[in-house]
Amino acid sequence: MSMTGTTAEQTVRHERLGIVAYTNVAPLHWGLTPWNEGGHRASFVRGVPSELNQALLDGEIDLTLISSVEFLRHRDRLRALPDFSIATLGPVHSVALFHWRTWPELDGARIAVSRDSATSIELLDRMLERDGIRAELVPTPPDLDAMLTHFDAALLIGDSALTEGVARREVAGRVPHLTDLGEAWYQRTRLPFTFAVWASRDDRPPSARLVAKLRAARQAGLGHLADVAAEAASRVGVTPEIMLHYLANFRYHLMSPDRDGLVAFARWREPGFDPAELRYWEL
Repeated sequence: MSMTGTTAEQTVRHERLGIVAYTNVAPLHWGLTPWNEGGHRASFVRGVPSELNQALLDGEIDLTLISSVEFLRHRDRLRALPDFSIATLGPVHSVALFHWRTWPELDGARIAVSRDSATSIELLDRMLERDGIRAELVPTPPDLDAMLTHFDAALLIGDSALTEGVARREVAGRVPHLTDLGEAWYQRTRLPFTFAVWASRDDRPPSARLVAKLRAARQAGLGHLADVAAEAASRVGVTPEIMLHYLANFRYHLMSPDRDGLVAFARWREPGFDPAELRYWEL
């Protein structure tokens, strides 16, 4: 299905854009603010991935960065922008498993997982399964001290994972092991891992104006990445150098290797998965 900019502009006059409340998307929103131009309005709804995933499926927002696992699960209802992603080739630094036992010794473990990201939980579950490790994954609030007090391991994502990974501090008198799930994926596949894509419901195509503004914001953000990093660093509590290294590590354009990684993940979930089932807007 192809949707021209003119038709999209006629059918969508007020678009609600979901903005993920994590620092790794900051370059995509640099200078982007809600607007009302010539009758075309755009408003922002902010939240964590799990909240925005559901809001998109429920029709409460029109376009958002959706967890890749939800894009895969609902591929019959969703269509992605062709050139937007959150992906890494190797370490991601903000999807991390902190664990008392070594990875091979996690069989039988109880693992606390942050409720905020469906993709990270699914990735962890599939990795454990492929390594023959049986563990119980228990959704809990993202507090490392509390998680590691009551569980054998803790999965954190986003800014809390980044700051805890940088600190590598003691919890209850000792430093836990850390497994970066982006690095663990790369070691197994030699592919990027695509954590999220921009998507909308297939009955609500994004307007050409909205997509153009998103592309312009990304270009500005990547062109001023040191400024983006400095602003984000003060908010998150790491040095600007660490934040710049973190943000520069991401792949934001959903290029062919990133799509290959997405398909590989889909086949981990469904061995007979057909890549043709994934749909993208022609914009």
